[in-house]
Amino acid sequence: MKRNLLTTLFLSGASFILLQHTASAQLSVTGQLRTRTELRDGQGSLPAEDAKASVFTNQRTRLNLGYNTSRYRFLVSVQDVRVWGADQSTISNLEGSKLFMHQAWGEMILSDSTTINVDNLSVKAGRQEIVYDDARLLGNLDWLQQARRHDAIVLKFSNKGWAADAGFAFNQNHGKDTPGKNGNVYNGTPPAPVVPGTNGIGMMYKSMQYLYLARTTKFGKVNALLFKDDFQKTQTIAGVTTPAEGVNSRITVGGALFATITDALKLNAAAYYQGNNDRFGNTLDAYNLTADAAYSYNKLTINPGFDFLSGNNTTKQGTVNHRFDPLYGTPHKFWGYMDYFYVADPFGVDGNAGRSPGLVDYFIRNRYKASDKLQFTLDLHEFYAANKIADSELSPTGKAATTRRLGTELDVVANYSIFKNVAIEAGYATLFATDNLNLLKAPATTKQERGQWAYLMLNFTPDFLAR
Repeated sequence: MKRNLLTTLFLSGASFILLQHTASAQLSVTGQLRTRTELRDGQGSLPAEDAKASVFTNQRTRLNLGYNTSRYRFLVSVQDVRVWGADQSTISNLEGSKLFMHQAWGEMILSDSTTINVDNLSVKAGRQEIVYDDARLLGNLDWLQQARRHDAIVLKFSNKGWAADAGFAFNQNHGKDTPGKNGNVYNGTPPAPVVPGTNGIGMMYKSMQYLYLARTTKFGKVNALLFKDDFQKTQTIAGVTTPAEGVNSRITVGGALFATITDALKLNAAAYYQGNNDRFGNTLDAYNLTADAAYSYNKLTINPGFDFLSGNNTTKQGTVNHRFDPLYGTPHKFWGYMDYFYVADPFGVDGNAGRSPGLVDYFIRNRYKASDKLQFTLDLHEFYAANKIADSELSPTGKAATTRRLGTELDVVANYSIFKNVAIEAGYATLFATDNLNLLKAPATTKQERGQWAYLMLNFTPDFLAR
């Protein structure tokens, strides 16, 4: 009886403290459970002639704990990602942990009315998502169940429509200073079957530094980005490649405009240049251009535009790499839901991303908001190579391509909010490919001319302290 009374008193006290925090909007406890059942029949790469479609369900389970005061902010986000049935009922020690820290950061606020009188001046350190604007080059890749995060420190400033962020990261495999484990050498390529990155880069950066500037007005937003990521050099001895001293540095610079012309018309444009060296140390000279317009009429929004990502003339080998890499953004959002370009699966002659001819994407995205709960999207993409496509010893015809056309993709999505914090989403995508696309997706063997993919997703996003 005494133990029960103490337990009751403890729980009552904890509940009282929790409610007090909630009332002052300091403590937040939210979560997510997102299941996605997929049918894949050529998602990511064209299916082989005798391939059969696969069906599976993957799940993300996430718990977020946040705490805000006038002097600091704090967030811990833990998530578990797995495919249903991948674990035995009793997990062996060889299975490994799928529970990992998605975010864990603290943000120290340096500005208030008694110090520097600006909207915000703060320092944010720890594991965090880095997302800017439309997530083209820097995004959290939320579509992927694992998502993306960085171990970094970011100095953040904003005041009266101006914003400036400076970010820094330095990666290491361990914290030891022992023979054979030099603290200056970083192995950024994890062992198989883990696939590093989502843009075919195959290696995590050793360090990165960036500066982001933005100005927001009633007419829209304009920004500029300077981003440098450094990759550990490698050496090959007796056929074995290992990390070596020094880094190869890649520099990306550019900006974007998000303009509101009228309530019904918006225009977006961006231009970025990549130079210095790629991760292998080759001279880099690449660029990305994009523009689109969005016109809304009643419940319908029509959004035509184009993307141009430079690439290499794959009919001949050169010493300069012209392949533009979309850094750490969200390829799934821009270049088709089938994920044929700039994801983990290589896009280039014989599957060599270094021999990628780049990409031109002419698209028209359509959104129809039937109600506050129901929305439909219909996207159409027409893909071309940005440069000449070489022949290949693995090509079914053994001949060079006569055109640059890669194929046509159609994406259809329906999203319905069942009630607050619970939504269901269904999608279907199909791609009609040319022989060129078969050639550029590894392995370049005889494949079907069409790929398709469908999914059904249930998304719970509870706010545990909401009243």
